[in-house]
Amino acid sequence: MKFRVQIWLVLLLIAFVAPTVLAQMLAEKDSHASQVPSLLVPDFLAPKMGSTGAGGLASPAANVNPSASEERKPAAVESAQKSLRAGVASLEAGHYKDAIASLEAARQLAPNSSALNAWLGYAYLGLDEYDNSIKACERAVSLGSTSFEIRRALGIAYLRLGKPEQAVFPLQEATRLAPQDAINHYLLAVAYDDAGQLNDATDHFLHSLALDPKHYRSYFGLAGIYAEQSRTAEAIGLLKEAIRLKPDFAEAYLALANTLSSSGNYKDAIHNFESAIKLNPQNPVAQNNLGVAYLRMGKNKEGLTAFKCAATLGPQVGQIHVNLVRAYLLVRNKDAALAEYGLLKTIDSALANVVYAEIFQQRILKVRD
Repeated sequence: MKFRVQIWLVLLLIAFVAPTVLAQMLAEKDSHASQVPSLLVPDFLAPKMGSTGAGGLASPAANVNPSASEERKPAAVESAQKSLRAGVASLEAGHYKDAIASLEAARQLAPNSSALNAWLGYAYLGLDEYDNSIKACERAVSLGSTSFEIRRALGIAYLRLGKPEQAVFPLQEATRLAPQDAINHYLLAVAYDDAGQLNDATDHFLHSLALDPKHYRSYFGLAGIYAEQSRTAEAIGLLKEAIRLKPDFAEAYLALANTLSSSGNYKDAIHNFESAIKLNPQNPVAQNNLGVAYLRMGKNKEGLTAFKCAATLGPQVGQIHVNLVRAYLLVRNKDAALAEYGLLKTIDSALANVVYAEIFQQRILKVRD
């Protein structure tokens, strides 16, 4: 049994940059020691993001490197400054399309700036344009940026594209550049986990927790590996710790319920399914799995009610309708089972074939050639 770590990266790309800093970014050469803006992500990824600037936000010190011809054209530099300011303001407001338009305009005037390419990488990532984010982040790296944040952003983009193998290297580099950053180890662990390298994933989840014992997502990720390795008691303990640290962690309640159910502890599983549903009432998986736990306890009517709720939330999920057919048969409502079977055939004919024998055994259908 396996539940995967999932990352919601609705990125908050916020920066506070003084006009004088912006001017420096457009007037000075890049430095290999410069930093691009810190990438702010949801709290489970970045509980702490530095100590500089308002609210602990780090200001970018990376510089734009105008060409010789640009240096002879103050108007062009001023235009780039204006576009950059507009881009930063749009990023701060979460208006990624506007940010990209302004930053691309600035990049036309200063294409060799690692800073501008870094900003663009963040903006594209915020808009879920992962391919463009990767291109911009890779340009920033090739232009000399040694910032771990840009490599972290690059790894996140690859993860969101479902390419964990490609995410590993930039996240390794981010971890090498900032070995005391728990978030880097967490993200690298996620990449290893999704790539099937469970030993490496385990090491980095543990390293993340050594650096930040309150990083509840790392407990959750490590529990997923332990559950897959049948280390059920350890997985349950880790999930309980994640919930203790974050009592509204719906995913952890669902994972804990699934783990308890797989070990036969249906009573406690039901309790945790109900907690998961209370926190996220729109999750059809939680409702479906609650129904399965009820059926395994012999509570067929309660299971049927849960499956009906699941079907309302996930009407196109074939397995839910399979479970509804079975639940109707268990409560001896053959007409409803047959109607549900007819609906299932329109959704997933392969699954419908799986339950055909069950329906036939109940003598609802006649033998067909």
